[in-house]
Amino acid sequence: MKRSVVRFLLAALSSLLVVPVINILAAPNLDTIKWTEKAFLFNMDFASRLTARLLYPLGISTDPKQVILGREGWIYLGDQYEQTLSVDRRPPSKADFARGQEIGHAAVALDAFLASRGVKLFRVVIGPNKGSIYPEYLPDWAKPSLPNATDALLAGTGTVFYVDLRGSLLAAKTDQHEPLYYKTDTHWNYLGAGVAFRTFAQQVSLAAPEIKWPPATVYQLTRVDSRDGGDLAEFLRLTAHLSDREPVINTASLSIETKESDFDTKQVLYQGANKAVLPPTKPLLVQSVGALNDKRVLWLRDSFGTALSPLMAATFSEVLQLHWAEAMQPGGRFIQLVEDWKPEYVFVTVVERASRNPWFAAYPATVVAPKGDR
Repeated sequence: MKRSVVRFLLAALSSLLVVPVINILAAPNLDTIKWTEKAFLFNMDFASRLTARLLYPLGISTDPKQVILGREGWIYLGDQYEQTLSVDRRPPSKADFARGQEIGHAAVALDAFLASRGVKLFRVVIGPNKGSIYPEYLPDWAKPSLPNATDALLAGTGTVFYVDLRGSLLAAKTDQHEPLYYKTDTHWNYLGAGVAFRTFAQQVSLAAPEIKWPPATVYQLTRVDSRDGGDLAEFLRLTAHLSDREPVINTASLSIETKESDFDTKQVLYQGANKAVLPPTKPLLVQSVGALNDKRVLWLRDSFGTALSPLMAATFSEVLQLHWAEAMQPGGRFIQLVEDWKPEYVFVTVVERASRNPWFAAYPATVVAPKGDR
């Protein structure tokens, strides 16, 4: 009995020692080894990666709440974020139509408010979920419903203030040899972003013909690079194991130099070639030398704006960027930025699954200012 206990304790101790050894050996270099941190030494991510690598070829996701595996190497977002799968699979409900009406009324009120502050144009651009554009690679049980909750939203908002990109992207995917979205990521790639921006430009031109837009040559595919797996691959800890394709469009044909500054502190964070900008959680001012228009834009965006950002910088000389959730949440800075910075245009880019967020149904706060002795 004592020998059995001793053997068990020795086996347990050995297994505990194996984990740090594996993490130390797997470290890229000595500088990355954190000898005194338990979180590093006993990190079990290697086991998760190994399990994911073994199950991935069988079509089994180790984290189906975040990621589901589709056909031909396509990976899709699960239900953990905005209940994406469940919402997309069901037909629109009465509540969806009601929310669309609420958001539509709020958009009219917000447009009137912005116009009173000198804003010439207000538009909301919806970046479609990957499953809306590439449903054919989803498992049969996960195919989206037609119509869906987004159609209910647009029934309430109309297409004056809201730009629906689904039709343009669906049409473009039949004309392109390369996909418009990454297989291993939730987002559109630069080729898809080019289609989206071009459609956005066409819509805005109807109301603001004074704006100049990049020529058609900018959207042409110049080459296709390879890249590691994207955010969905990262959820499975398979970033290095899965690869993806990176279509590159001709944005570099526009000679643009940019400067990124913290809007509040004025600190310069970057200066150089026109590059993609990650979604900022604090107001970020991007100023462009050589932009097509000497215009000020307040752009509330999310991660779907990253691939759009070089095109936005090439088009407008000053773009103040902030994640829409940071700006539009209760107590957010949306109205304050409009009042203080006085943009000429206000654009919002939001992914489809988040476009029905109740914050879009909020009305602008009433501002009371003294007038004479009243």
